[in-house]
Amino acid sequence: MDDTDVEVDPRIAARRQSVEQERRRRRRRRLLAAAVVVGVVAGAWLITRTGLFDVDRLRVDGATRESTDDIITASGLRPGDQLLDIDSGRVAAKVEQLPWVDTAKVAVSMNGVVAITVTERTPVATIGDAMGGRHLVDATGRLLGPVEGDTTGLASLEGAGVTPGAPGETIDGAEGALQAMAALGPGARSRVTAVVVEKDGTLKLRLNPQGVVILGPPTDLAAKAASLTTFLGQAEQRGLVSVSVVDPANVVYRRTPG
Repeated sequence: MDDTDVEVDPRIAARRQSVEQERRRRRRRRLLAAAVVVGVVAGAWLITRTGLFDVDRLRVDGATRESTDDIITASGLRPGDQLLDIDSGRVAAKVEQLPWVDTAKVAVSMNGVVAITVTERTPVATIGDAMGGRHLVDATGRLLGPVEGDTTGLASLEGAGVTPGAPGETIDGAEGALQAMAALGPGARSRVTAVVVEKDGTLKLRLNPQGVVILGPPTDLAAKAASLTTFLGQAEQRGLVSVSVVDPANVVYRRTPG
């Protein structure tokens, strides 16, 4: 049988052509939509790289011991940096490495201002170095810096194994001594002129105007502090030589004769 051409119904051919045209139109619409999305995203990214979203000003709040310049330098931020690139937690962690800074919070505002708010540490004691200088220490044992001005109310850390380092470091051998000071109330603490760490790790406190408190090992410090506070508030202390609160339930004291 000879091959013969099969005539296609014009209506079917028109329908096929219409379907193909609609398919091409949908494809063009999808490509156009994708191009628009890419353009919007790229445009938005480019906007964030412009001066509209950069750091115009750095503000430091709460600092008295650390200078504003030192805090800004530690933050690593500079005017002109991109606001959206700032990792607030990472910046705060850098600032907290400064000796006097306890905590830091970083707030980024889209108006171009970055605010760094710090809380600073409080010295509770002083410690001497091999050169005869003295340095401030906070309750965690962190070295804050050299003593400047009046140190009234700050006990001296002394004794075996208590050695200073550089500002920002934590001193060795003073954990128990600092815990003892922290356990005391303000009134009793104001009477202490020195915390002495003995070679065996036991603790003594030197009092103003006279007398030594024997704390013993740095254990049960809350009870020992309570007993010492009661003694200082109630007992006659004229001629006081020593008071032992090694056993906080049995306070033993000694005075000079007469």
